[in-house]
Amino acid sequence: MPFLEGKSSTGRLGIDIHATAGKGDVGFCGNWTLEISCKLPVRFMKEMPIGQLILFPVEGEVAVKYNSKANAKNTATSQTKPVESMM
Repeated sequence: MPFLEGKSSTGRLGIDIHATAGKGDVGFCGNWTLEISCKLPVRFMKEMPIGQLILFPVEGEVAVKYNSKANAKNTATSQTKPVESMM
């Protein structure tokens, strides 16, 4: 199960990585939207690490994976590129 977290060094620069949706869903197949906000003007450099993706193993059976949910909004067949908010 993926988690997206900001790095403390970028946090000290005033860069926030993901205000919401930092956790992935088991079975999700698609593009994540990377939310970046800056409290101060910041210069990003090529290949500058700004966050980290942490993968946790899932143990046991998953009752309903995201891509099997009837109300799943973003699946591999419906999402070919990043999408705007559906709200």
